[in-house]
Amino acid sequence: MAHAPLVEQNGESDTYFLFSPSASYPQPFACLIDRRGRVAHAWSSSIDQPTPESEPPTYLRGWNHVELGPDGSLYAMVPLHALLKLRPDSSLEWRAELPVHHDLTLHPSGDIYVLTEEPRTVPGPGGGRVLLDNTITILSSSGEIRATHSLYDLLTTHPVMKALIDKEADRRAAEAGPTDPAAYSPDGRRGREVSRLLRDLPGSPCDVLHANTVEILRTHPKYLWGEGDVLISLRNLDLIAVLDLAARAVRWFWGPGELSGQHQPSARPGGTVLVFDNGQAHGRSRILEIDPSTDQVVWQYTANPPHSLFSAMAGGCEELPGGTILVSDAQGGRGIELTREGRTIWAVRISTVKSLTARTSRAEFYRMAPVPAATAALLGDVDGTARDLAASRVRCELREDLPLTLRSSL
Repeated sequence: MAHAPLVEQNGESDTYFLFSPSASYPQPFACLIDRRGRVAHAWSSSIDQPTPESEPPTYLRGWNHVELGPDGSLYAMVPLHALLKLRPDSSLEWRAELPVHHDLTLHPSGDIYVLTEEPRTVPGPGGGRVLLDNTITILSSSGEIRATHSLYDLLTTHPVMKALIDKEADRRAAEAGPTDPAAYSPDGRRGREVSRLLRDLPGSPCDVLHANTVEILRTHPKYLWGEGDVLISLRNLDLIAVLDLAARAVRWFWGPGELSGQHQPSARPGGTVLVFDNGQAHGRSRILEIDPSTDQVVWQYTANPPHSLFSAMAGGCEELPGGTILVSDAQGGRGIELTREGRTIWAVRISTVKSLTARTSRAEFYRMAPVPAATAALLGDVDGTARDLAASRVRCELREDLPLTLRSSL
């Protein structure tokens, strides 16, 4: 299953890692692995999966993203259809039918902030145009909707944001060319069927924002933002921003001209922001740290050679408690732990045996998330069937010499 672990553990031997393989459809599962690459726990459920006969595109298959709650519950996103809360034994605690996608985060109160998608008509040259608005939906701990916040409505209160959105919408509309007007009529519908229809239009003219991250923030040390504001990432605008949902205001933004298709910005305690710059336009990915008080890059990591770390889509990075950085190289199928000096001290390569109905995916997994040992200990030994499934399908290769140029083929 795995090779011997690296000798150097950097004080983080109590960290586990959670991910859901993209090739696990139509019986998606999530794996929790330890530092030796062993499957410590797994969850599996086919609830709400589209049928293979409907030939869903890869972005509608399986689970888009998974998160583990502090009580050991798994939150699994059935893309653009539902959020599932699963118990450690994979049984369903609750289900919220919502067009969820990409990311969610848990508030200390127990509320869940999740990204959702809403087709809508917005003003455009010569009349209205259809846009896939991204929203932040806030759910109670029992899955009931508390509030919904439109990112389009909030962002367009800021003149620079509005100009960026209008420019991208105009560019996409021009590239798409003439299209049957009937294709642009969502008629109040939402969910994976209508979103698939709109994304399948030539040039995907409606997908202007493409939010992929939401994080709840603490007050910035220099008060650039306040308690409870949210950090978001808008992939198709090459932009990260901090929003005050209550005041409907943009507190800070950065990225155009610097970022290219980025994922997973996260705020550090000292007030700086880490972000995984996918580098779609440059053929290389890098990790950046930005000081929002100056808008300057204060640290970055680029592989040597630069193209040896390149995930054109998905992926991410976040700081671990010991100060190292976990990098999710989603298309390479790797989780990599880096020091600030740029040394790779731990790396695992994930590969998944495809099911008969699986398509070749664009990434091995969406993102890898660290899980504290104290949370992993809550899970117990109640997942035999799911763990056997995961262990039979997933291979974790752990080596000191795992090359940065390694890519997986699914």
